[in-house]
Amino acid sequence: MGAVMHFQRTLNRFSRENVPGYLAVFIGGFGDMFAGCLSRVEKGFPGFLPGVAYATAYYHWDGGGCGVFFDRCGKIAVELEELRRRYPGLPVVLIGHSYGGSCAVEVARRQSVQAAPLCLLTVDAVARRQKSVRPACVEWWGNAYLQDGGGFMDAVPRIGGRWGHCAGADANLAFSGYSRDRKGRLYSHRRPAPMLYEPPGEKACSLFQAAASWLERNLPD
Repeated sequence: MGAVMHFQRTLNRFSRENVPGYLAVFIGGFGDMFAGCLSRVEKGFPGFLPGVAYATAYYHWDGGGCGVFFDRCGKIAVELEELRRRYPGLPVVLIGHSYGGSCAVEVARRQSVQAAPLCLLTVDAVARRQKSVRPACVEWWGNAYLQDGGGFMDAVPRIGGRWGHCAGADANLAFSGYSRDRKGRLYSHRRPAPMLYEPPGEKACSLFQAAASWLERNLPD
């Protein structure tokens, strides 16, 4: 069986008559072109709010270039800024995993505060170059991360520089790699979906639920 490639599905302009209720932009991490960790999440995304039309886009953390040493967050930032200025009332949820999480923060940092409302979700963000400082334009930031466990493959995010708890985030959800998700599998860096859709405890709120609540407050009239 040949390898499956997960290509970018980038931002497109909409007609004035068919503008969605909101936009969800997914940014995958290092190797997501082959592993498809976040690409699969974007493809199976059910939407935050029932009955509300939405559009999605998917990027690699390097903006489509082989950015092992130099990322291309700026390419994603420019495309998003253009769309947000064209549709100033369109809420945007920016979702990043692993290196895509730190890239999402950098993309948000380069956005204008005056453009469309922006929500940021980071899932087990990784980076040593970018800093986990809250971007000025972000209205709400939810951060989920694996605090322990993860097995042998967890060496990759550890070496890469896992952010863990981010002081600037509005919510930090810590998951244990020794605990199991709703499907009975251990929480893992390689599977971001459970850390996006599930809360780490019975009393907590998931990133997905928090983003849905944010959107309800920010949908255009």
